[in-house]
Order: sequence, then structure tokens, then C-alpha cells
Amino acid sequence: METSTLRKNRPRSQPTPSGKRTAITDNDIFGIFEPLSRHAQLTTKQIVAFDRRYESKTRNRLTDLYHEEGEWLGRLSESVKFANSLFVDEMYRLGKDAEDLLQWRGIIPAEDWVRATRIGGNSAAPSRILRLAHDHMASQIALDIEIGARAAPHVRFRSHIEIISASPARTQAFPNPLNVAVPPIADAPRWIEPDAFFAIGGRFFALEADMGTESIEAVIKPKIRAYREIVASGTIDSHFGIDNLHVLFVTTNEKRMRNMMKAVESIARNGRSTMFGFACRPDLAGFTRAPAPDGRMFHEVWRRVGHEDRRLNAITK
Repeated sequence: METSTLRKNRPRSQPTPSGKRTAITDNDIFGIFEPLSRHAQLTTKQIVAFDRRYESKTRNRLTDLYHEEGEWLGRLSESVKFANSLFVDEMYRLGKDAEDLLQWRGIIPAEDWVRATRIGGNSAAPSRILRLAHDHMASQIALDIEIGARAAPHVRFRSHIEIISASPARTQAFPNPLNVAVPPIADAPRWIEPDAFFAIGGRFFALEADMGTESIEAVIKPKIRAYREIVASGTIDSHFGIDNLHVLFVTTNEKRMRNMMKAVESIARNGRSTMFGFACRPDLAGFTRAPAPDGRMFHEVWRRVGHEDRRLNAITK
């Protein structure tokens, strides 16, 4: 009776070993641990959408792995308390034992930059809640595109870990290889780091998740100039060993998206550019109400300035 009472009243944030060993399966490794090695944190809903198992199976495995002896999964609720915690989807982070297992299996490199380049965790928003919202949005879009791409026949999706692993040794020696030095130009930052970085076929994409908190004139325009310059100068060629880059901006407001497109128009030669794509997702404005990723962003219409719209699923090579 005493044991039953303790378990019933145990806080969600305190893991308790079950007393029996849980066998780690390939489904756990590739459905839960591997995506968490590329994202700072993921919600239960996001992991369930990414994992190929039934929803109930994945949810049960998350609970089992969190409570299993060792450091397999961590929960953000251990350190962050939400006022409406009962209605907030649990967020998971990769544990040290899971990370070691991925390295031992050769699934991720045993390099410090793997942690430094995880999607999410790089927002500079002053509020922790705003940072979490931004990071969730970046992970949501990246996962959504990946889910759509892997369901399409003959489409190869490459994560930023794969791209960096194939980049020059000099780049891999940087603390954060995604942080790219911008050649000195007026009204541009010295460094540019995308919220996510991936490839579909032979096309490379930088993702910028926009929550509408940054000034278009002071922040967005300088980012646009920086991306244009690292391509025009050949910086990305020597840094990543790639020969093309497209930038996808996703915002939560239609008017803001149009203003961002006008910013590209004001900067680009002849007011036209194939380099930047824009999409609007109002449903990602708050991570507590965001839907599960389902692959729609892979089929999404991306608006371009002065050129016809494009879809990622139309990329054939």
C-alpha cells in the first residue's frame, strides 16, 4: 500500500527506475534517440509524428525510457514549470546514455559540434517562453519537411549532421560549423546561422523560423544580405563544400510575410530572386496549440519574389 501511494503521488519530473531493464530497440534508436540528437528538444506530439510506430506504442516507450535506469531521456519539465502544465505537451531531451549509444553505433559523430548544431536552443529572445516557442517552431518545420520527404519515393533527405560530416575538415573543427562567417559588407551581420539546415536531393536549404519578434529593417534585411553574400562570394563553397543554397522563411502572419518579401525585392537585383522562399503558418504561433507535423511543408507552396511559386516535392535531383 505504501509503495502504491508513493508511485501515485510521484511528481512527473522525477524519474524512478522500474526495477527491470528495458531492452533498447532499433525503433527506439531511430524513432526517438536519433531525431533528438538533431533537435534541442522535441514534444511528445512531434516524436510520435516522427516515429513509425503506432502512437500508443511510442507514447508508452517515451515513458518507459524516461523512467528506465540510466540517462536515456530527460524532460524539460524537470527545469521549466508552466502555469498551465497540465495542458502543455511534455518536451524531451536526449540523455547521455542515449547519446553514447548513438555514437557507439556510428549513427552520429562523437564530436562536440553535434550538440552545438542541434535545431533549437539558439534563439536570442529575452523570454525563455519566447525562446521555446521559436525553437519549437524551427523543429516543427524541419521535422515536417523531413517527414514529407521520407514518404516520397526516390527523394533523399540529408540532415545537417550528414552535411557537416561531409564538409571540409577545417569546417568540422569549428565549435559550431553552422555559424558561417559573412564577408564584410555594409548592413549585414558578421556571422549567420540558420535555424535549421538540410538538403533534398542536390539542393541545400537554410531555414529561418520567424515569430514576428524581430524588426524587418534591423534584423531581417541584414539576414537577407548576409545569405546573399555568402553565396555570391563562394563562402558556402569553401565552408560546406556545396554549390547552392536556398533560404526558406516561415512566419506566422500573412502581412509580415508580404513585408519580408518586399525586403527581398528592395535588396535583390531587378527586384527578383530565386534564392528565397516564404510560407505562412499561423497555427505555429504558440507551441501549446501547434498541430503535429504531418509532412505538409514538403508539399507547401513557397512564395518567391519575382518568380513563380515552388514546392519542395517538385525537386527531382
